[in-house]
Amino acid sequence: MTQEDVTITTHDVATIARVDSSTVRRWVKAGLLKPSAVTPGGQYRFRRSDVKKLLTPASSAS
Repeated sequence: MTQEDVTITTHDVATIARVDSSTVRRWVKAGLLKPSAVTPGGQYRFRRSDVKKLLTPASSAS
């Protein structure tokens, strides 16, 4: 398993993105970020690679 495949919590994503956890949950609800798993308790788990894609600005084509 690579570092990019490791799953992280909503709190971890919020820390990386420097936002509140409620913002991460909003991203999920809006379809901007898809959890790789949802625990039986309803907590999200995300792949680092998916978080990185969301936070990396798309390059603009000229």
